[in-house]
Amino acid sequence: MILKRGVTGFTGGDLSLERDLEAYSTEFKKCCYSYVQQISGRVLAWYEPDIDVHYAHAYVEVDEETFYIFYNHMYDYIAFGYFIGERRTSNLYFMDYPSLQSLFEKHYEVLTVYQLEEPLVRQAKDSGKIILNTDDANEMVNREHYCDNYILLNENELNDVELHYVNYFWSRTVGDLVFNYWD
Repeated sequence: MILKRGVTGFTGGDLSLERDLEAYSTEFKKCCYSYVQQISGRVLAWYEPDIDVHYAHAYVEVDEETFYIFYNHMYDYIAFGYFIGERRTSNLYFMDYPSLQSLFEKHYEVLTVYQLEEPLVRQAKDSGKIILNTDDANEMVNREHYCDNYILLNENELNDVELHYVNYFWSRTVGDLVFNYWD
């Protein structure tokens, strides 16, 4: 299961989930430089977690292809992909990169496109209506009034704060939760 308690970065006050972000990010940074160099690539830029993008990520070039390596420090999840639109406020497009995946798997859980693109499925608490993630589903939800009126049907251990934000920001996929830019 990927959607574990605290995976979004919101621990709901559970101190057992707190991790040393700086230490984990430093280790991830070392692995990025090492692994990318092992396959004759290079790290073009490094991004620490900040107020907009809550996860460390590296911008890399391998075989004349540029993409990002994303890191969720809560559960040591790694993913590959790029931003669609502006880096700070855009959606992510995920990709598999087998040569890097095999290197990162030594220390991290590398999530695949299949896992990250799993759609989130909700059920309305009052009517029982199942809501799939279509473009018009976002229009159906008045975020201020209904964000706590939907149950997430995907297997998860998310806390109440995370479930609130899942609906408030109307996340569409597992990847949207694991690598979110909620503020």
